[in-house]
Amino acid sequence: MNSAEQLRAVEDAPNLTRAASAGERVLGAVSALALFGVLAAAAAIEIPVTVGCVVLLLALVLVLRWRWFHLRAPSRRPHTKVEEGVSFLGPVSLAIPALGLLWNNPVELPGALVAGAVPTAVFAGYLALRWRR
Repeated sequence: MNSAEQLRAVEDAPNLTRAASAGERVLGAVSALALFGVLAAAAAIEIPVTVGCVVLLLALVLVLRWRWFHLRAPSRRPHTKVEEGVSFLGPVSLAIPALGLLWNNPVELPGALVAGAVPTAVFAGYLALRWRR
């Protein structure tokens, strides 16, 4: 390679410090609010077990979809060990609202808010860690 080709190769190399766009941040905030609202509402009211399973499945898809998006997004840095740990805790924290949803056991409003807040806080923490740079 001559020097001009080398310079073009360097210019075409991916930039791993690309920040999240405003649209991505808005969509992340809307996703976190939707996750909280749906989990808290589902935990507070009496719903059939099949609907509870669908709610948990959709919440799991939402959390995992954001992780897959960040793993496959071009020009993004790799996950750190902390981000990997927090992204693992996201699906695991869904066990808190699952306790009530899978056994059709609605809880009082404060308990439902906590059941929705814990997975949402883990999810929001993951997004904040990914967007910090």
